[in-house]
Amino acid sequence: MNTVNRGRLACACALVSALTLVSSAGASLTLLPAGPMVADRSTNLVVNGSFELPPPGPGSFQPNWIAGSSAYTVTPPGWTSSGSVSSYGVWGNDGPGGPRLRNSAILPDGRNALYFGNGQTAVPLSAPIYNANGEVTFAGSPGVVSGPSFPSPVVLFQTVTLPAASSYILSFWVSGEGSGFASPGPLDGIFGMSLSNTQAGDPTRYFAVPQVGGRRYEFTFTTLNPSLPVTVRFLNWGHLSIGGGTTELVLDDVIINAVPGPSAGLAVGLMGVLACGRRRRL
Repeated sequence: MNTVNRGRLACACALVSALTLVSSAGASLTLLPAGPMVADRSTNLVVNGSFELPPPGPGSFQPNWIAGSSAYTVTPPGWTSSGSVSSYGVWGNDGPGGPRLRNSAILPDGRNALYFGNGQTAVPLSAPIYNANGEVTFAGSPGVVSGPSFPSPVVLFQTVTLPAASSYILSFWVSGEGSGFASPGPLDGIFGMSLSNTQAGDPTRYFAVPQVGGRRYEFTFTTLNPSLPVTVRFLNWGHLSIGGGTTELVLDDVIINAVPGPSAGLAVGLMGVLACGRRRRL
């Protein structure tokens, strides 16, 4: 890691520590504002978070990774999956112009990602509201349901044991089928994510899949029970039948980090943020 990247990581950790202290009395799974990547791949607690082991390779060899699909081959090591007989997700990359999958944006890490293929019969239970921070809420009953041709969502999950820490980071990158090109296409898609042991009832929260480009989501979280692990879970119901249809999820670079400290409190975190700002101006 070069000096510039080490400096950015130090700044990011200081910012997250400050934000964690500020929000500690609120929700225990807090979406961070968009900005430079906070997570650190070198200390990732997620097994095979970028889906590189073992490498399925580029080109035509793209195994179906969804258990329960009639075409199922293998799920990436470290992960568990489920879906319907008709689900058709693939693992790998197919270009063109760099590592991307199903014409997604360029993958942020390594050469492989997962495409959550699950048809075009899903519908939201009420009107979705696409918020500026990427989270999707609903005007009425929250959630999305699958249609008869693809009766079950595609689900990918992993249980992660955490070391003792004051807080943690969850980070992942998403793009959509066809999102690597700026031509008119489907609407932003919607996928679900939950992180157990962070909110009562382990609720599923919903986020946008960009129709153009890629997007990183990062969260700070604390656990309800520090002695238990967390399970990170991603769900995709398919192309939603709203407007002219929506794009569908491509996932890569899932990271969980422990955040060191801050033992000296909020003042130290804020001092670190201010110091970073001063260094950037030098």
